[in-house]
Amino acid sequence: MLLPLLVFAFAQVESAQESFSGEQLESHRVEVSSYLFTAPGPFRSVGFWWEGDLEGAEVALFGVNGELSPWWPVELAHDLNLDDGGLAGSSQVSALVHGRVAQQTGLLLRLAPGQLVQQFSILWISTLPAIQPGTSLASTAKPAVFDRASWGANPAVCNPTFCTTTHVAMHHTASASEYTSQSWAECAANVKASQVYHMVTRGWCDIGYNYLICPHGDIFEGRGGGDDVRGAHDGYNCGSMGVSMMGYFHSPYNQILNAAMQDAFVDLAAWKCDQQNIDPLGSSWYAGFGGVKENLYGHRDVSATACPGDLAYAELPQLRQRVEQKIQGGGMEIILDNHLASFTGVWNTGSSSVDKYGADYRWASSGTATARALWNPMITQAGNYQIALWWPQGSNRNPSTQVGLLLNGQLFTITVNQQLQGGQWNVLGTVALPASANTTIGLTNQGALGWVVMADALRLVLQ
Repeated sequence: MLLPLLVFAFAQVESAQESFSGEQLESHRVEVSSYLFTAPGPFRSVGFWWEGDLEGAEVALFGVNGELSPWWPVELAHDLNLDDGGLAGSSQVSALVHGRVAQQTGLLLRLAPGQLVQQFSILWISTLPAIQPGTSLASTAKPAVFDRASWGANPAVCNPTFCTTTHVAMHHTASASEYTSQSWAECAANVKASQVYHMVTRGWCDIGYNYLICPHGDIFEGRGGGDDVRGAHDGYNCGSMGVSMMGYFHSPYNQILNAAMQDAFVDLAAWKCDQQNIDPLGSSWYAGFGGVKENLYGHRDVSATACPGDLAYAELPQLRQRVEQKIQGGGMEIILDNHLASFTGVWNTGSSSVDKYGADYRWASSGTATARALWNPMITQAGNYQIALWWPQGSNRNPSTQVGLLLNGQLFTITVNQQLQGGQWNVLGTVALPASANTTIGLTNQGALGWVVMADALRLVLQ
């Protein structure tokens, strides 16, 4: 079924190669349609390129102790360029699959019945260096962006070229395993693996995307060179800022473009549109494409691809509206995650709920010693603000969670049921707020014993 298979190992500047004949490959078969491969050394991420048919194939990684990851699809990568010249050549290239820890030792490949593959190559991406949050590029207009140093970027092997940005492109990485990342460090390592992958398989001189947004809403600087640098992402590129959402927003996985990712995209696009006087609701000449395109478009609008996935693409109309509102000053958002709150009493940190906002949340037992979570948003413009809370829902949540607003010395309270409507913004009401840093919004664990109270994130939207 499989003919010659080539295996490459990549560890910064070192590589090793193993070749298997068709007969030798049979020794890797462990079931009728499954093959077992042991890596030449510890690795964290893996990608493939092939000639033939791999539709429906899946892969699972295993570690030192034999623990097996979930099965992930071998899906086509959607990033494109006209000058592909890496090891993959004209072969079909998969999206990356990431391990949760650095010490993966091998993988299982499971093929669909009747698949015929002429050549199959594996790129093992080795253990990455320790990465710590680095310098943010945030300014008064630009959202916080983690720079290349923060994720340990390798130097580009070419001089950057520049094109004035007229369009913003939305992509997805088509890597379902990236959506399950549980920390900033995992996201940063995934970005680093993407750079290695683009440079080796595609032959690009750097990572293709200008920016990448992880499921926690963190924005990472991609291609080096600074503002208006030309990326390699949709096959045209000159005049387009490529923003890739890290995950797989299409069937069969149908991951959703969560609120944190949408908020980050709006902030990033609004900054660029305001800077370059781009109408987010309009269309204009896209120089690289050589035609008129919507100024905020999806990759599929210029290439034959499903990218950025049906579920992300469907969000573009409302995202354009939100960008326009942000530029005009209406709809200005203030979002404070739980790490920006102050806490009194006993609170625990959790991250297991999949419908959380950001990387984690705090929870406290109800009916015990008083515990409070308090946010003090900096209101720079007086006006009517819609106030909303985000919490992960669950059957053990307090159905009568008390939320309070301390405004000008007067306390206003409301009760919410945190067993319902989790994983979304829940609007509490609209209140006239002064320009001040003295307004306090929070919640408490008061109530009957046996429940938990969730403190995840707060949002204020200027009406």
